[in-house]
Amino acid sequence: MGRASPQPETSTPGLTGVCLSLGMLLGLTLVATPVAAQVVGTVSPRVADLTAGLFCAPPEAGRRPAPETMTGWIHVPDEPVRMIVQGTEAPAVLGLGFGVRYSMVPGPDLVTRYTVTHPPIPPSGITEQHWDGMVMGGGGDTAFFQFDVPEELQPGTWTFSVEAGGETLFTMAFTVRAAQDLPALASLCRGGALLSANPSGRGAAG
Repeated sequence: MGRASPQPETSTPGLTGVCLSLGMLLGLTLVATPVAAQVVGTVSPRVADLTAGLFCAPPEAGRRPAPETMTGWIHVPDEPVRMIVQGTEAPAVLGLGFGVRYSMVPGPDLVTRYTVTHPPIPPSGITEQHWDGMVMGGGGDTAFFQFDVPEELQPGTWTFSVEAGGETLFTMAFTVRAAQDLPALASLCRGGALLSANPSGRGAAG
């Protein structure tokens, strides 16, 4: 439980005005933005757009094996996920997801490897989890972590990294805080199915 990875995107409709452009990411020393400030290290020139935020996911359609995760599987939503707000602060609330959406410049299909690092999760004390994915040439993907059980509600720094062909495409850092510290964000999604607070606004395919 906890990891969620929809099907890869073959196109990225709806990302205009939502994602940070690569130029913005590379100019972090000049202009700091709430999302860009949490990019760790460099961003590969193969990345066209990148954004971070919170997700209200649709109901689960199934599970995909992921042996390098805490539970050995990841969620597969039954429809594209919605990013409901941008940012890199997430409240520790069951049923809420946070993560990244990105698109690639035109090129070949890529086998991707996702890594999430986080504070120790009991009872095992695990601090790192991995799973594999695929990005179609010139397309994109969405990956997020969904709080499913109380043990996962660990405040502190969490990171998402994506690798392809031996190269780290990007690393994004998030700060998870107690729900009472972020009351507006904590109320954005409700219920285990992560129902959107704005159901009429459908985002890009995940």
